[in-house]
Amino acid sequence: MIFLAIGLYIIGYIAIVLEFFVPAGGLVGLAGMGSIAGGIALIFIHYGRVLGYIFLSAAVIITPILILLYFKYFPRSFLGKRLILADRQEKDEGFVAHSLSQYSELKGKVGKCLTMLRPSGMALIDGKRYSVVTDGEFIEKGAEIEVREVDGSRIIVRKKREEEEK
Repeated sequence: MIFLAIGLYIIGYIAIVLEFFVPAGGLVGLAGMGSIAGGIALIFIHYGRVLGYIFLSAAVIITPILILLYFKYFPRSFLGKRLILADRQEKDEGFVAHSLSQYSELKGKVGKCLTMLRPSGMALIDGKRYSVVTDGEFIEKGAEIEVREVDGSRIIVRKKREEEEK
């Protein structure tokens, strides 16, 4: 019976590690935890409380240690090197995200719709094309728009009012 309990332990830990590779929504890891709990229950039932608490303590100590060791050494393993992207996208190599200040300067500027905004589309602002959105209103192609707000890379526009044009 002790070999069955130890076997359930080993199967449980294998299932927990397998959870990282199998997209099962946590079911494999949950089955692994159940297997470990089943091994502990078998020890309690057949060998008493002393050995049961020893196995329970071992599981409480070993499980977090194994998970930490896994996260520490897995990225350097053969499989980890194949699964984890090692390349970085550096500025000096030409990879640049849009700066927030570039978009924040657009606030209050006037432009023209290149496509119908329902509620998103393309607009020409200061001679450049931007992907813009409205607050839900539809704006026809060719209409004058004004940048109302900039939220990160999201440019929120509204139709330019007639009284503002005069």
